[in-house]
Amino acid sequence: MMIGLLWIIGSYAASILLVHWCCRRVRHEGRKAVRVWLITNNNQLQMEWFIRYLHFSSWLKGKDIQMTIADQGSTDDTLAIVERLRFEYWIEVRHVQDQETLEDWIVGDHNYDQALVVRLGNQDVLDNAYKML
Repeated sequence: MMIGLLWIIGSYAASILLVHWCCRRVRHEGRKAVRVWLITNNNQLQMEWFIRYLHFSSWLKGKDIQMTIADQGSTDDTLAIVERLRFEYWIEVRHVQDQETLEDWIVGDHNYDQALVVRLGNQDVLDNAYKML
C-alpha cells in the first residue's frame, strides 16, 4: 500500500517537472531579446530605479532584454551604480565620446528584432519607455 502511494506521488512530481521543463523550453525557443540602450550623462538619481524597473516590467511581460549603458562622461555616481548592478542584470557598459560614435554602435548592433533607445535626461521618455517593451 505504501509503495503504491509513493509511486503515485513520484509519478505526479515527475510529470509536473516535465511539463514545466517543456513549457520553459518552448517559451524561450527562437525568441530574440529586446536590446535596450540607456544613454546617460550624470543621471545617478534615475539610474538604479530605471534599470530595476525595466527588468521587472520585462519579466512581467515575459520578454528577455539585453541592456547596454552608453555613458557620455558622467562625473557623478552613475557609473558606480551601474557597476554595482552590472552582474546582477548582465549590463554592458560603453563609454561614448561623441554622438557619431553612439549612432554607429546603435546602428551596427542589428542582431535584435527590437531595440529601444532611451536618453535618461528626458523625463517624458522615462514615463513611457516601459510600454514599448
